[in-house]
Amino acid sequence: MYHTTKMSLKDGIGLTCVTTKQSKTSCLSAMLALPLGAEGRSKSALLPYVLRSSSRAYPGRQAVAAQLDNLYGARLEPIVRKRGEAQLVGFVADVIDERFAMPGEGSLFAGTAQLLSALLLNPDSFDAETVSREAEQLCARIASLPDDKRSWAVRRMYQHMCAQEAYSAVELGDIDAVRAISPEELEAHYHSVIQTAPLELFYCGSLPAEAVAQQLCEAMQALPERKTLICPQFDAPCAPQGTQLRTVMEEEPVAQGKLAIGLRTGITAFDDDYPAMVLFNACFGGTTSSRLFRTVREQLSLCYYASSQTDKLKGVMAVSSGIENESEPKARAEILHQLEEMQDGVTADEVEAARRSVTASLRAMQDTPLSLENFYQTQAVAGLAETLDELIARIQTVTAEDVTRAARKAVPDTVYFLKGAGA
Repeated sequence: MYHTTKMSLKDGIGLTCVTTKQSKTSCLSAMLALPLGAEGRSKSALLPYVLRSSSRAYPGRQAVAAQLDNLYGARLEPIVRKRGEAQLVGFVADVIDERFAMPGEGSLFAGTAQLLSALLLNPDSFDAETVSREAEQLCARIASLPDDKRSWAVRRMYQHMCAQEAYSAVELGDIDAVRAISPEELEAHYHSVIQTAPLELFYCGSLPAEAVAQQLCEAMQALPERKTLICPQFDAPCAPQGTQLRTVMEEEPVAQGKLAIGLRTGITAFDDDYPAMVLFNACFGGTTSSRLFRTVREQLSLCYYASSQTDKLKGVMAVSSGIENESEPKARAEILHQLEEMQDGVTADEVEAARRSVTASLRAMQDTPLSLENFYQTQAVAGLAETLDELIARIQTVTAEDVTRAARKAVPDTVYFLKGAGA
């Protein structure tokens, strides 16, 4: 069992505590929430990697590593995420839970919080060597995005589908922009971000929420007073442009073609219909009992895989499939046909199978602190107060008629085909 507490430490600092004894490790994260389409996106993406290198209290990478060793081999990693039209940058740490610390060793949580705070709020890492090294490594990460063709096809589809929206931006930044960042520019950007970006903290472990809040207040004392906060805006989902499907084909030397179809649903986690959209996605392509898996993959053998996924803060859906080049017309037609059939009516059996699968997946998150961190930090950046248990409870009340209505709001917008060159 676990208990969730949401509180505000002071203006611009939120804290979500999940109190539980189900895990042997605890998790602590700190995320700065920024508009994804902001001009300094590449600088923001570079920040956590540079900040992770050194602080005034722990000068140099070896000093940071030594302190992590002192904390029973704790891990503290830089994070850059895309959540709707928000860019989240910061750190995620995990450490052995306080219950398993040796007597007299001090608080593992307090030590982790102090290290995280030192790196975030008292940096000593804006020297030319560190900035240049981390910039090149970030460029390598950006350059490697196309290596995973399955996720790359979905990313490229969204870049075409949302070309005029901030959502099309790459959260890691752009290679040319990253390479052009000087140490002075990055340091100035850091001071701007730390003074204007909302900060969301998350803790999952056995400590009571009150004790966590007290220790984090002490650790975050160096955070400057913020009078003006610049918060990400989650714009209303854009309607499809006309009824004509936009079609894009690109070629790469790949053995297997990748087909991605983008749909606009207009339903986000802010809407009452969101639980119905969760189950529609599961019925359509989110599980092994879904229409896409059973029909397009298994029965008709039109693809190697077929699945669907949604962005809860943007109101869009992506269908992803791996196909032979010559199968593209049939696979596309059948995927859209299955959507039309679901819009005519979803069966109660389909909904029940989807409900079992979704609720099992959500409950499994309760056993993994890092999964809970991902869920609750996404909730926090969007200002959503709903807990995991409350979402599960809402999903339990969804009917087949609700799912059918959600399905009818899914409108195909863009078809992207990554064709195997020379095939």
